[in-house]
Parts: sequence; structure tokens; C-alpha cells
Amino acid sequence: MRAIDKITLGTVLLAIAVALAWVAPASAQQILLDKPVRAGELVCFPDLNDPLVYYYVNDKPHLSMDENGKPQFSFLRYVENVRSGADQAEAREGEGGGIVHAVVALSVTKEQIAAAQRALVRVAPGAKLVGPVVYKSGKFGLVSSFKDTNGNMTKQVVGLGNAPLLDGDKAAVSIQVTKLGAKILWESFQTPTPDISFSFEMDMSGYRSPHRALIEANFDQIYEHKAFSVGIATQFLAAEIKGAFDDLKREGAIKLTQVGEDEKLDALITTAYNKIAEIMFSPMGGTGTPDLSSLTGTGGQPSMLDRATAMLKENRTATEQQNEKIRAENKTIREENRAAAEATTPAPASATGGSAKAAAGTATDAADDRPRGYRPRTPSLSPTYADEARPTDAPGSGGPVAERKEESAPSFAVLASFEMKRVHQRGIFKIDLNKYTTDNLTLRFDENIGDMRSLMKEGDNFRQVNLDDPLYKQRELVVFVDGMNAKDFGDYVNFATVQMRKHHQGGDETQDEVRIDRVNFNKEGNNFKLLYGWKNDSDRRQWMNYEYQTTWSFFGGKEVVQPWKKANAGAINLAPPFQKHSVDLQADPDVITAAGVRSITVKLFYKLGDTEQVKTVTLNATKGQLSDKIDFILPADVVNYDYQIDWRLKGNRVVSSGRKSASDAILFVDELPSAG
Repeated sequence: MRAIDKITLGTVLLAIAVALAWVAPASAQQILLDKPVRAGELVCFPDLNDPLVYYYVNDKPHLSMDENGKPQFSFLRYVENVRSGADQAEAREGEGGGIVHAVVALSVTKEQIAAAQRALVRVAPGAKLVGPVVYKSGKFGLVSSFKDTNGNMTKQVVGLGNAPLLDGDKAAVSIQVTKLGAKILWESFQTPTPDISFSFEMDMSGYRSPHRALIEANFDQIYEHKAFSVGIATQFLAAEIKGAFDDLKREGAIKLTQVGEDEKLDALITTAYNKIAEIMFSPMGGTGTPDLSSLTGTGGQPSMLDRATAMLKENRTATEQQNEKIRAENKTIREENRAAAEATTPAPASATGGSAKAAAGTATDAADDRPRGYRPRTPSLSPTYADEARPTDAPGSGGPVAERKEESAPSFAVLASFEMKRVHQRGIFKIDLNKYTTDNLTLRFDENIGDMRSLMKEGDNFRQVNLDDPLYKQRELVVFVDGMNAKDFGDYVNFATVQMRKHHQGGDETQDEVRIDRVNFNKEGNNFKLLYGWKNDSDRRQWMNYEYQTTWSFFGGKEVVQPWKKANAGAINLAPPFQKHSVDLQADPDVITAAGVRSITVKLFYKLGDTEQVKTVTLNATKGQLSDKIDFILPADVVNYDYQIDWRLKGNRVVSSGRKSASDAILFVDELPSAG
């Protein structure tokens, strides 16, 4: 047992500050997305209003541990004996496969936070780390290697799930693999680094710094693109949308006009794509994680897992090809810089009083000036956002000719999925980026599942079973809520209940029920279970069939009882009857300044049943805050909402738009009513 560490007063104060910061709501965070800084093992983003306030990114995924300290993970290999027909060869193997279930958590240790605070002070004197970035949403996939149709081993996305959002949150994912996949995976788990990893794509909201650039999008041309034509597809991966936007940019349907030079061109293009995508698409189920039917594919169409695998391979290949060119260019630059340095004759040591020693000391000092915990990342096949966050106080970097940075993975996510909105924008869309602009940033990071050999020896987490004896058979149905996370439950939902009934062949009926509320949603990792057993069910196929009914209770007293549904899948995906919507508020700074507007208050009205809800946002024009976003929920078949805009002018005079209706994803709030 190790000795108890001494706790300094500074550590205690830091812990108190971090704890208080975590209590603050996500809406209180106004983060600059384009100013990341690496501090120790963490990547941090500054506050828009206070450059000395930083929030750290929680990008440390791991398997969740149960109360006994064991990973919440299981791998079940199963076999079902089969008989061959009279005209068939003898069956040498039974049918079977495997089921992998994992509960994943995101958390950062106190030691990592303390080390990051020390490193941050060296990067920005006086800076303070106040808490974690609160993610807007997130997805994670399980990636492993399997044989393709040609017999070659290839990386595949084998499972998708909603990622945990808060520090300590949990999320679960289950995948079913074929018999061959189960064999390969079983052998892989007997190695120190199994061939299965978690790939996270986390979305955070914030602001982009002002840039002298203008976005123009011709929606009449955009909707005519082959990728978006009616009947081609109804569900899109984010990476597929990005590919179509690249085509449209080359064709001139999407334009990004800059005034002067800007090294952040890629970031500006991503911002433009994000704004256009928000108008055209909404996340499937509210979070961008597809439902089970989409994962498996129907009607001969490729499944979302297959499409995600193809996009993952394409993006990694393109990134690596580009980085090979950059590495070759950098090698040439290094050789030219070395030749130039050798051509310069250094002064003799006797004449300069030890200039060589001084030069060596300078190099050593440069290394010493780097923040503690700084370690250069080795370029990987798919560099992540963390490669862009470098310590800014490390002197001695660069040279006579600067080397190019290697390309990061594409900024648009691979795993997120979207569906096209029914209401289409028309005409030319313009937005001026010469202000602090709201935007989303997708952070990608990966983590191997880790060494599981000791767990295989114990046998509790790894099981092999023969399903031949029906008497002992039981079936657990995994229930999870798609399209909502823990924060949504806290904002909108009281609880949801799921009732299951199973009619057995012998006439018996099994009933089970599970209640999902704000407390156990996070505790159970959005992983709930229903159970029924074997009761004289001689027909094994019919034994898989059951029925379930879902009841939703929303804030404000609204209750929705959905009808009974027939199913036979091993998981029940609960899609809420209300879906999240967002309205982007935008104002032209020139118009607002000319009108003498000091602040803009926007009230948004929406209904849950017969109860009206109101959300209010105030834009501070005097501080240049002329964009924001309002999130709310509406019934799945409703897109309209009401709003009212109040402009406070000089002299404390208020002008109001009155209550109006709209359905747009962007609301321009700079059109004051004319006098008289």
C-alpha cells in the first residue's frame, strides 16, 4: 500500500475551483474553438470573455469498472448444433457467432488536471483551469479487423453508440459478430493489444474568432447535387455530406470569399460546411447515431456500418497519402536548412569566449522552457485534433524555412449520421464571418480496449456456451434510448417506461417492465434489460418474437403512450416522440451599429402537448456578440415555432417585432421594424 500523498494548499484550492466549475451549466461556457493549447496530457480551450480562463478536453476513454473494480465488458461465443439434410454432407461445425458488450467511460484523473494546471501557467502566465469542456453530443464506434469479400483483412466499424458526455459518464454498446469474426476476435484477445479499439467523435460548441471572410451558398444548386437528389438516399454520414460539399465548392455553388490572407482556410471551410449542413440536415434520432435497422441495411443497400467502414478507410488513405508528400517536402527543407547552416562559418570558441557552449546552452534552455509533460506526438495514420494544440512557449522551434505540418484527419465526422430536413432552403445564403461566430468542433480520439488476458483466464467476462438445451434458455433484451443523452433527460424528460410481454406457445405469458429516469439513465450507462425464458416454446424462431410498449413523461405534464409493437431483435431502440431542434440566431454588425442597438432579446415559444414553453437568449451588441443558438424540442412531425425579438436602443428605448411564426433553422435578428 503506497504512502498517502501530501496535499498542498494549492492542490486543495485547485480541487475546489474545479468542483465549482463543474457545477456551472454548459450554456455558461463560451469557448474559443480556434485557440487550443496543449497543457501536460490535456488539450485546453480559452474562454471567449476571459483569455486566462481555460477548459480542458476530457479525451481519456476507458472501460468502465464495476463496484468490484472489474471492467464492465463481456464477450460471449456461442454455438448452436445443426443437423444436415439427407442430401447434404455431414455438418462438421454448428452455427454460431459472438456478442461483445462494453460499457465505456470518460474521465480525467486529479493528477492529470493538476499537471495540466502547472503546464498551463507556463504557456499563459496567470491562466487557470476551471473545469472540463461540456460536450454537446458524441458518438463512438468499435473498430476491428475482419476479412472482406476477397479474403483480405481490413479495418471495419462493427458497432456504433452514443458516447458519454460528462466526466464520469458511462455509455454502452453491443455488437454481434459472425462465427468467423468471433474466432478471430477470440484469438486477438489473447494478445497484449487486441485488435479492437474505440473511436470517439465528440462535438463541442463554441465560437470562432472574427475573420474577414464571407460564405455564399446557392441552395438551388446544392439540392440538385447527385448526392442529395430525391430518391438517392435519405440517410447520410457526415463524411458523405462533406464529400458532396467539396464537389459543390469546386462547382461554385458554395463560395468562401476572403479579404487578405488567412492561414486558417481549412477551419473557415469547415465553418461554412457546418452552417450549411445545419440548415439542410438534422441528426438521426437527435444525436447522429443511426437506429438498428440502418446499421444492418435493408433492400440490398449498404448498411451504415459498411458505409462508415468505407469512409474510415477512404479518409485514412487520403490523409496518409497527403502526409507522405508533406514528409518528403519536409525532408528536403531539413536538408536545405542543414546545408545553409553548415555554410555559415562559426566564430572560434577562443575568440567568442565559448560560443559553442553558449549555443548548446541555448538549445538546452529551449527544451527546458517547454511545459512539463510536453511530449511531441509521433505522426499516426490519422492525426487527431490534439496535433493542432502545441505549447506556444517552446522557443527554438522552426528554422530558416518552416516545415509544413502534417494533415489532420478530416474535420467532418465519419460515424455521425443525418437525415435531410423536409423544409428546403431556397436562393442564396450569405453569412459574414467578421465577428465571433458560433460553430461546432468535432474532436476525434481513439483508444485500444487494452490487455484482457487476465480476464480470459478468470472466465467471468469471457464465456463460451452451447445453446442446444432449450430448458435453460433465457433471453435478455437490451433497452436503450436513442436520440437523448443525460442532459436531455435533465432538461426535458421525467421518465420513460417500457413494458414487454411474451406469449409462449403453451399459452403462458411473461411480462417485464423497466423504468428509465434521470437518475438511473447515467448510472446504468443507458443500458437497461428485459427478460423472458423458455416455456414450452418448441418453435425456436417463434420464441424470439415479443411485444413492447413505451410510455414517455415530459416536463410540463405531457405524457405520450406509444402503441404496442411487435419485435424479435435482441435490442430495443427507443426513439422519443419529440426531437431536438436548433435555431441559429444571426445579426449583421453593420446594420445593428447603424440602428444604435445595444442588445437583442429573442424569445422562442414551443409547445409540449397543451403546455407552452419559452426559451430566452440575449445578444450583447456592445460586446460584439451577434450570434447564438437556441435548442428546444418539438413533436417529430412539427417544424414550426413562434418567436419575438426585442431590440433595446440608445436611450433605453425598446422596439419589438411582436410574436411571429417560423420554421427556419437560421433566424436573422437584425431586421428592425420600420418606424411609423
